[in-house]
Amino acid sequence: MELRHLRYVIASASNGSFSAAALELNVRQPIVSKRIRELEESLDGVALFDRSTAGARLTPAGEEFIVAARRILEDVERLRERMKASAAGKAGRVVVGFYKSLSTGGFRTALRDFRRQHPEIEVELVESPFVELSAGVLSGAIDTAIILGDAGKCEVLESVALWSDQLVVALPEDHLLAEKPVIYWPELKRERFIITHHDPGPDIRVVLLRHLAAPSDHPEIVTRRLSRESLLSEVADGQGIALQCESAVGLSCLGVVFRPLHDGNGATRLGYIACWKPDNTNPALKTFLDTIKPRV
Repeated sequence: MELRHLRYVIASASNGSFSAAALELNVRQPIVSKRIRELEESLDGVALFDRSTAGARLTPAGEEFIVAARRILEDVERLRERMKASAAGKAGRVVVGFYKSLSTGGFRTALRDFRRQHPEIEVELVESPFVELSAGVLSGAIDTAIILGDAGKCEVLESVALWSDQLVVALPEDHLLAEKPVIYWPELKRERFIITHHDPGPDIRVVLLRHLAAPSDHPEIVTRRLSRESLLSEVADGQGIALQCESAVGLSCLGVVFRPLHDGNGATRLGYIACWKPDNTNPALKTFLDTIKPRV
């Protein structure tokens, strides 16, 4: 039994004769008769049509058969359309890795917009440290990872710059700098910084050293295996100050205030990138990247 047999049965039932079905299908009438006979033989001789000079009428068995035949062809057509959409990047699945610290802010906004624009593409999220994200992308388990950094950070991966996040300083409420609306880097020279062992802690360390380290002077940086929420609790307890992305401002943490951090050129910002394996051929990945990357 082949799909063409089902089409011949449906056309014959709809037209009431094999000759009319042949005209619809643009084949000769004997071919329609032959295919339906082949089908009936494959069904152990069950007759699907009562033949007469007036045409062809479905038997009771034929009535039952055609219901299933129509459903099968509809399913096949839906499958065909689904595969065409998948090949065009309009349907399918994309696996996106990210840091826990990206659970809010620009990433969530971009993700929400993408899901609204492409409901036929399933987005599976993987929350992991940078090392695991990189390994996942290289192995093919993750299609793309959204991480802090500049394009080219991962030399063996393709990357594209996305949005940026303003850097803020988390201070205890009673800190001397808490009264200032804006904090400048030189004002943080003698502060004790708490960073998390987890991502993006290593990226924050790089930023601190870039702005505050000198040949004879390095900032005091302590690393703790803490979540962002627990780290901010330490700040509230006076154990140090912390640098955070502006998305952290929405967190409710008693005893902590957030102030924007500026240098001579204005607000200090951290950029985010999407990185992926160059030979990744998932069409849904291209659609995802085209949707979330900034429009130039």
